[in-house]
Amino acid sequence: MNRNSLLNVETIGMASDRPALQTPGTGDACIEIRDTAADDWSVRATEGSTNAPGAVEFNAPIRGTASDSHAPPSLSVEGTVAADGLSVDSWQVVDVRERGIEPGSDDDLGAFIQTYVDRDDVSGALFHLPEGTYAWNTPVTVRSFDTIGIVGKPRARVHCTNPEMAYFLSLGTGTPGDAEAFVARNVTFDVRKENVAAAAIIAAVDNSLEIDNCTLSGELDRVVPPFYSIAPALVTESGRGYVSVTMSDGSFCDPDRKEQRHPMGLAIERDHRGYLVVENSDIEGFINNGIYSAGHNGKVAIRNTNVKNCGAGMLRLGDGDYAYKCKLVNDDAEDRGYSYAALWVTDASHAVADSIQIVAEQATPSELVRVNGDVDHCTLSNVDVKSHANQYVCAFTGDDPDLGQIIASNWTITDTGSAQSNAHLGRIDRPNVVLENWDVSIDPDDGGKRHGLVVDAPWVDVRGCSFTHTGGGLDLLLDDGADYLRLKNCDFKSGRLYQYSRATTEDAIVADNRFVDGVSLSGNQRNWSLRGSEFQGLGEQSGSS
Repeated sequence: MNRNSLLNVETIGMASDRPALQTPGTGDACIEIRDTAADDWSVRATEGSTNAPGAVEFNAPIRGTASDSHAPPSLSVEGTVAADGLSVDSWQVVDVRERGIEPGSDDDLGAFIQTYVDRDDVSGALFHLPEGTYAWNTPVTVRSFDTIGIVGKPRARVHCTNPEMAYFLSLGTGTPGDAEAFVARNVTFDVRKENVAAAAIIAAVDNSLEIDNCTLSGELDRVVPPFYSIAPALVTESGRGYVSVTMSDGSFCDPDRKEQRHPMGLAIERDHRGYLVVENSDIEGFINNGIYSAGHNGKVAIRNTNVKNCGAGMLRLGDGDYAYKCKLVNDDAEDRGYSYAALWVTDASHAVADSIQIVAEQATPSELVRVNGDVDHCTLSNVDVKSHANQYVCAFTGDDPDLGQIIASNWTITDTGSAQSNAHLGRIDRPNVVLENWDVSIDPDDGGKRHGLVVDAPWVDVRGCSFTHTGGGLDLLLDDGADYLRLKNCDFKSGRLYQYSRATTEDAIVADNRFVDGVSLSGNQRNWSLRGSEFQGLGEQSGSS
């Protein structure tokens, strides 16, 4: 049941222990109907046992033929109900093979669906696609409907060979009240043909959206507006949705085009206002963002998802978004000549990312983790970065002193990139940043000038961190903005803590740190040395400050 309607059920049979209609599945729920003549249930929702009815309220009348009347009965039936012809309004299940659309033929499934939903007596339908490959060369556009669904049974492929087709499905308007619910399940959208670049699904609905076990197969080899591959949106705050997709072929790469002029992967923006879960998805090779979730007023949770070799941003989070257990990998950025941020947070009052794994094999002009200056609060925890490229691992930007905190806790960074230039590990250019429990290891593959983090903003806390630089370079660099620094309980195991001569580190608190294996304080420490002898002589011996 979905919003009190019967959905994609393969078999409805009688329950053995009571008068009920039962559908097979992993649970023990039943759907029952009340037989008032027998004073017993003939349909109700139950879970667990016959005495545990679930809440049920039919939004649409049940149609059928009463055994003692020719009039269509309502839910409260006086007399028994004949099962023949029983249905629930708002979902009309259509098996496309039974309507003459055969897999493997030239029958245009898209044209059939468009003609069907254009009928005056149809407010929506659930299209069953038995196993096979169907031709789909007409875009389906439906702006107003109750329910639309396309479900493989058990799995189906729809193949587009029409270069002029911009999308398979474009549903809703983005305005509440026009479209109720959409489901796509067990369908592969196939664009494996030269000059074919149709988006799979663009859907904006009020209350219920599901795109589950769906695949976009084939590289998008040119730009066809609207530039999306899959774009889901819930246009009401109460709307709920689920997305699990595979898009591993990505898009073409034209170095002469801006990244934003390429097709996008999964796009959640603008019209989205509800709560959407993206889970168990694999997305690869899109130059214009892998998962773009920004510029909306809803909430998005992205879980157990892999994104690889996507430009601009692999995983871009906006306000109210949450990412958990995601893996972001780049191993062809230099080969393809594009830039990218692995994890990018933008335009957010608050966003959260937890348990994120990032692997960078090749350098790009962007940062692996980027937090824009338009982000107020943000929490980035349990981040594991393995960077073998000479680039920034992180950049936290923004100059507004009223910005909220960026909490970056429990990071493990292993950096083995080239040190042919003076590139730093990252920059802290905004106030109110907390780095807590970082384990940073810098091991340049050819020695030299690969350095650590630059702090160039006030009110930065660095606490409980460990820094190791096997090449003897700079672990932590304090620039002229690093006033009111809090550097506490950190281990400097190899390398140097460095303060530029232009930096005053006014009102800094430096306490309970451990300097071992010949780690030195470098640069101009005149302001620190005035605070006491404990800040002096640490370049010659192990000690603490």
